[in-house]
Amino acid sequence: MPWQLIYTSAPRGLLSGQSGFCTVARSADLREALVQRLEQLSSYHYLRVSEAATAKANPTISAYRLLDLRGMKYYVLTRIQPCGLDFTARTNHLAHHLIFQADELATLPSPAAILRLWPGWLSSWQGEPRLLDAPAAASFASLSKHFLPAQTWSRLTGDGGRAAGLLEGECVRGCYLVCPPGSEEQVLEMYCESLQLLNFNGQFPLRPWRHTFTSFLQAEDNPNDFHWRACQENTPAYQQAVSRSLPLIPLRSVRVPANSLVKLAREEPKPPPATPPAPGSTPPTTEAAKSKLSIQKRSDPPRSREVNRAKPPIPPQKPGWRVVNLSVQSATLASLGIFAAVLVVLLVIKHRTGRPVEQGNAALESSPKALSIVTPTTTESAPKTSSARISPQDANQLNCLIGEGPTYILAVPNLTNFSLPAGSILPLGNLLRRYDKLEQGALPNDIQVTVGIDRWDFPPGAHLQVGGRKDSQFSATGSGFECVIDYADWLTGKNNSLAVQANIDTVPVPGAFSLHFGFASTNDGDPFRLLVVNERKPPPPLSFSRLFVQKDRHGFQDSLDGSLGRCLLGNYHLLAGRQWQLQPYTKLPQHSAQYLYKDWPSEDRPSFGCEMDFARVGQSLQTQRQSLQERLDKLGHPLSRPLGKLLGETNDNLKTFLVFAPNRPTAGAFLKYLDELRKSAPEKSWIKQWRNKPDSDQPEEVSDNLRELYDLWVQKQPQDQSLLTVTNGSGTTNYFFAVWRQLNENLKDRESTKSRLDNVQNRLVELDDVAYIGLFIVDPNQTGRGLEMIRFEGGRRIY
Repeated sequence: MPWQLIYTSAPRGLLSGQSGFCTVARSADLREALVQRLEQLSSYHYLRVSEAATAKANPTISAYRLLDLRGMKYYVLTRIQPCGLDFTARTNHLAHHLIFQADELATLPSPAAILRLWPGWLSSWQGEPRLLDAPAAASFASLSKHFLPAQTWSRLTGDGGRAAGLLEGECVRGCYLVCPPGSEEQVLEMYCESLQLLNFNGQFPLRPWRHTFTSFLQAEDNPNDFHWRACQENTPAYQQAVSRSLPLIPLRSVRVPANSLVKLAREEPKPPPATPPAPGSTPPTTEAAKSKLSIQKRSDPPRSREVNRAKPPIPPQKPGWRVVNLSVQSATLASLGIFAAVLVVLLVIKHRTGRPVEQGNAALESSPKALSIVTPTTTESAPKTSSARISPQDANQLNCLIGEGPTYILAVPNLTNFSLPAGSILPLGNLLRRYDKLEQGALPNDIQVTVGIDRWDFPPGAHLQVGGRKDSQFSATGSGFECVIDYADWLTGKNNSLAVQANIDTVPVPGAFSLHFGFASTNDGDPFRLLVVNERKPPPPLSFSRLFVQKDRHGFQDSLDGSLGRCLLGNYHLLAGRQWQLQPYTKLPQHSAQYLYKDWPSEDRPSFGCEMDFARVGQSLQTQRQSLQERLDKLGHPLSRPLGKLLGETNDNLKTFLVFAPNRPTAGAFLKYLDELRKSAPEKSWIKQWRNKPDSDQPEEVSDNLRELYDLWVQKQPQDQSLLTVTNGSGTTNYFFAVWRQLNENLKDRESTKSRLDNVQNRLVELDDVAYIGLFIVDPNQTGRGLEMIRFEGGRRIY
């Protein structure tokens, strides 16, 4: 069940000593790092302060974000609303957060539906701070309202088909929607209608959770947190977008696409008519019908599927090893296979260029694939915030990174034999469950598996043959590559992992291999990708422009350009507890590179995920330098008394002890300094009467010797007594003995402080000499640099 957090202004907060705006209630087991992040997202600014007492004419904000904290993903629903004046008679608001994890989403309605219909949202806070229980599961299961046809879209824009337009093209990459004043609840209703198009039959509950949104964008919000950013004219967020020349889309300007989702948006979905079985045939089972057991030739035109439905089902056979060749072989293709390959390529090109596609692929067009940054050869363009800075090479690599569906990355020590954490790869688990239930060893229609070797990104790979079921195994085979996934123990609950055996003919063994699982229809499954990396010898990193990464940012997400950040956080899932980390590198004189924080002590290093926050790191070093310098000055202050000047010395080297021994001010050097003062004085000077023993190191002798000098000096020059008398914890003593004892006791402290000060100054120089940034996949429980996926560089210095 989800966590909760409530943030408002109250006389007392949940933590002792808190008052004013703070957390007043939360779930007991909510992580502290997540609490701090949610509090940062809880700000609110009144549009009309004069009406604060009644909270009128000020928006209620509904927002859905995906937060990534140290490799853990959290799906956060936030409702912020004004609530009049607080106990100090100042404006008040309440932010209520619901936090879900990935394994909870399959049983939930869309995030917009929860924000719109869940009865547990609070509008005000009364009572004492407290810990909250988890909401009842029934409170979410009952949110079953149907939002289709898209009546709100129709009422506000004149065409309900625009609800489908929000799921493709520029809108799905990240857009500013210009909405009428006071329309926040209507906008939320429109989000409900658009998201239900992705799961209108209830079979794909995870799809609506791919799109983040806000019903009212505030100026302090990070626009990259949302795909859909509703804003209103003349508000601060709207003015920011205008000043940055960002594209603003009025609701009536949302394009109506040419796909089957438009019809669903305009007309309430109707269940498909049942097809009567052919005479003499046996009706297919429910599971078989859902999986479409008949093996469809990829070259058949769309109408051939209707013909096949009227044919009798395949006679029952014993499950056995049955290979269905779905690959495209370049050397032995028959003309039929060539035609199929060309057809598939044309469909992909149509999809990526934003042109209308056939209804059979309409649902695929609303997938996260639309987030890709299109190349200059296409008719669409990326948002101005990114495309103006991205080179064609970077754009192509972004397209390869984004691709179709989510990507799961696993680092293993051995590519040929490893375990997959099935519980973290939901699409694969769903596929294997459906696959195992099939009768007669048949497969879902057109499972399309391709493999790529030794790459971090996903260029078009070689097609594989998918094998029939045998001993609870899923297999895919191609030229020089075979992958067998054994799911027997996982299916029976004996093991939480899948055993994978990969046979690769490439010599030497590659640094990685990737599998892309695609389907001819979204009814057969959602596309996803699996990237397995050899952690002992990973592929070389991808090269991106340094403009993709920004300094002085707190957190991994804020440090990356919006297009790449959304790609990695929204589409990539790191398995086995791995996390993203940006690592800055400096160039050494030998032209090699070194991790910036490699030799830094642990107390000087930034916290995990904040390695790019150079401003904060620099400020910490500046504070530390000032503290060390003050300590060094304090240790050296008694040594700077102008003894030579008091005696009338003209030798500049004898003005003070620090001038006499600047590099190593030791106790012995101090006695020699005093002896040099005596020697250089005129013959008739009173200091010549002092019987110094500069080579003595016995405390008793040194004490008597320095006491004699003190008494003689005070007698001959009484005006200097105040400078030569020291008061410390042990009482009053003469200056000479106090300095000698301090030098004996604090020499190591002074040298250590001086060394630390030099190191801090060197680190400040290194901080300003970063050559490139590496994006790494790291294991927080292990030391080492991790796996470098992307390198951002350009020029000698990145900043």
